[in-house]
Amino acid sequence: MDRLRHLVERPLYRAYERRLQVALAQTDLPGHVGIILDGHRRHARSAGLADYRAAYREGTDRFVDFLRWCHDLRIPAVTGWVLSTDNLNRPQAELVSLLEIIEDAVESLAEQARWRLHPVGALDLLPASTAETLKAAEE
Repeated sequence: MDRLRHLVERPLYRAYERRLQVALAQTDLPGHVGIILDGHRRHARSAGLADYRAAYREGTDRFVDFLRWCHDLRIPAVTGWVLSTDNLNRPQAELVSLLEIIEDAVESLAEQARWRLHPVGALDLLPASTAETLKAAEE
């Protein structure tokens, strides 16, 4: 079922992407865009997903798409707010999963070497492994 969904959604997503690119090509674009990654648990519930981690990973994939769009449109700076300090109060199992997904995404972005990453915020509140991953990605 999930594979079937992707077979249908992917072409629709690409068509939507092309339509946006045409529309945006006719406007003045900003030099900086900010995005807050939020609502993944709500999305999981509304989509009937039993595993919220799938929604987090899907959100990460869409963020990478968003970065690619900004790059293609020559928007020079993107700020992504990926974690609020409020998230640190979530149940431990959920927090661990969320931080692992963030670490995986940041490592993947760093490996691509397509974008310059600069983590900001209270890194000292994060587990050492997450803070180290973020700092390493910047280097």
